[in-house]
Amino acid sequence: MSNKWTTVDLLRHARHDWLNQLQLIKANLSLGRTERAKEIMNEVIELSREESRISNLKTPNLSEYLLTYNWLKHPVKLYGKVNGESGDFSLFEEELLHTTKEVCDVLNNSISGYDEYSLTVTFDPAALRVCYAFQGALTDEKDTYEVLRNIFSTHKSMLLIESYNQENKCYFDIQLTS
Repeated sequence: MSNKWTTVDLLRHARHDWLNQLQLIKANLSLGRTERAKEIMNEVIELSREESRISNLKTPNLSEYLLTYNWLKHPVKLYGKVNGESGDFSLFEEELLHTTKEVCDVLNNSISGYDEYSLTVTFDPAALRVCYAFQGALTDEKDTYEVLRNIFSTHKSMLLIESYNQENKCYFDIQLTS
C-alpha cells in the first residue's frame, strides 16, 4: 500500500466517522425525527456488516484499500459490497488491487463537473465474479470507457463477461479464473 496507516491514524479516522454518525442520530432525535434517526442507525449497522464482509475476503491489502480509500477525500467515492457471505479471493488479490487502483485513478482524472461520483465494487464469492459500477458524468465518456475496458482485458485472471456504457454509468462484470 502506498499509504501506511499508523494505529493512531486508523483510530482517528474510525472515530471521526463514528462521531459523524452519532451526531446525525443525536441531531435527528433532538428534532423529534425518530424515524430518520432509526434509518441512520440501520444504515450504520449495514455499513458495519458490509465492512466485515469486505474484511473477510482474505485480501488484506485490497480490503484496506477499499475500507480506507474515502478517508483521503477523492472526488469519486469508492464502495465495496459482497453478495452473500464472504469468500476467498486471496489468489486474485494482487490483480484486483492493481485493477481497482487503476480504475479509481482513471475515473478520478476523468470526471466532469462537481456532481457526486461513485464506484461500487461488488464481489460475488459463489461465482468468483467482481462487478465495477461507476455513476457520474465523465469528460470523455467513450474514451474513458475504452480505457477502462483495456484495464480489465490486460489481466490474465480476469475475463470480461459483460460491460456497458450508458449516460453517466459504466459497468464491468469480471469472471475470475485461475
